[in-house]
Formats: sequence, structure tokens, C-alpha cells
Amino acid sequence: MDKDTILVVDDSDIICSIIKGILESPTLHIDIAHSGEEGILMAKKLRPTLILLDIIMNGIDGYETCCILKSSTETKDIPVVFITGNNDSESVLKGFEVGAADYVSKPFIPEELKARVKVHMQNIKIQRELQLLMNELKEMAVTDYLTKLHNRRYFMDQLQEFVNQYDLKLFLILFDIDNFKKINDTYGHNAGDMVLVSVSSILKLLLREEDILCRWGGEEFMICLPDVTEDIAIDLANKLRKEVSKYIFNCDGFTFQCTITGGIIQYDRAISPEKNFTNVDQALYLGKSSGKNRCIINYPILKVNE
Repeated sequence: MDKDTILVVDDSDIICSIIKGILESPTLHIDIAHSGEEGILMAKKLRPTLILLDIIMNGIDGYETCCILKSSTETKDIPVVFITGNNDSESVLKGFEVGAADYVSKPFIPEELKARVKVHMQNIKIQRELQLLMNELKEMAVTDYLTKLHNRRYFMDQLQEFVNQYDLKLFLILFDIDNFKKINDTYGHNAGDMVLVSVSSILKLLLREEDILCRWGGEEFMICLPDVTEDIAIDLANKLRKEVSKYIFNCDGFTFQCTITGGIIQYDRAISPEKNFTNVDQALYLGKSSGKNRCIINYPILKVNE
């Protein structure tokens, strides 16, 4: 079981030992720092779940320590709870002003310390769960539910980043599964879904990490190849096409093969993204209308690659 960590920053060995004895458990580890300076270094290294921080210490006091922790990108999100004998309203208010999440008065009651720490640990757990949920929702928004590839929205955002940030040659490849309706009609929609997933896997397996691959829609897949030559783009498109054509699909007792057709263009920054998408779609259409199972590049001149 993974343990959460609390960092106690206090220059009293006795106080540190008492806190450690009260809080340490099979799910909670306690680390000790005896000065503000040491606490800052340990917080950056350990990234504890929570920091218990004394206010009055030799060297920099708790207020300054907290200010430094909250000004660092490495530690600013770690909640800080002051442990202090100064529980007057002015001291407490100053603690909140420098970024503390709570305070515990000394001499503290063990049950109160446990209760306050428990509340903060629960809040941290909830925040973690919410963050995971947010990350999942963000990923779902840019992921195709069937193939688990990124979707058109993600592709267009990433392509725009390439266009804006890098002065690289970009090639687009648009693939379409040939006779996909016939596959669905002949073998059923389970077979059609399996073909989409399998073709996705083949394309993803053979592409580089920096290439962008998405399910463009229906049975179409769009690829962006950054920093390649025209010959490399053509060779890769044909390699992908041939690998798909060799694959044997098995579904519900049926065995069959299928092919894909590709259109290729060099991305033209002088025209809109939509016009580039139209151009690659036209290249794909030429491939479909001239026999399928081939790749066609229409920039700068029409070339047929069977």
C-alpha cells in the first residue's frame, strides 16, 4: 500500500517525536525537518502530502518558510498547517495570509491533531480524485471511443501547434478503408468494428512517436508526418497500405482481408487548414476512383503509387 507523507518542520525534537508518535500509521509516514531551511529542501525533494510547520523557529520562522514554499512551483500546492503556541487572532490571520490552510495550537490535544490532519488528508484525496476525473474527461474529449485513437478535434489542435511553432515540412495522409460498407453488410457490424480497431493498431504501430494519427471520421484515418521528405511520406504511406492489405481478419467464424486507399499532400501554410484538408481528400478521391488500394500524392503534381 502506498503511504502518504507528512513533513513536520519544528526545531524541537520533543514536539517532532510527539507528532510522529500520534500520527504515524501503516498508511502515513512522518518525515522530520528541524529548521525552515531544511524543511524547504525536504519539501522540494520529498513532495509530501501535507506539511506541519512550527511558526517560531531558529533561522527563518514559519511565516517566511511558508511564503517560500508557496512561491515555489514545486511546493506551492502542498497544504501547510501551522503548529503554534501563538493562537491569538493576529497570529492566526497572518498564517492564513501567507498561505496556510489551517493551524493547530500547542500544546495540542492528540485527538484534535488527528482530526485536523484527517480532514486535510480527506480533502487532498478528494482533490486527487477530482483531478483524475478531470484528466479522464479531457482525454475522453479528444479520444475516439472505439479505436482509442485521438479524434479530429485533437488532430486539428496539434496540427495547428506544428504550423505555428515549427518551420518544418508537414505531410498529410488521409486513408480510407476500401469497401467498408460491404464488410459490414457481408460479415456484420462486429466485423466492421474489428476492422477499424485492427487498422488503427497497424497504423499506430508503424508510425513514429512524433507523428499525429487520428480517426478522422467513419472509416477514415488522418496522419500528419512532420519533418519528412516527399519520398519518405510516399514510402511510409505505401508501407502502411501494404501492411493492412496483408492482414487476415477473423470475426465470428469469418476470415477475410481488406485494403485501404490513401491521399497524400504536403501541407501548404499559404492556404487555410480547411483547404489543405480538401486537397488531401481530393487526392484520396482520385485513389478511390482509379482502382483503390493505392496512394496518390497531388502536390506539387499528381503521382500515382500502386
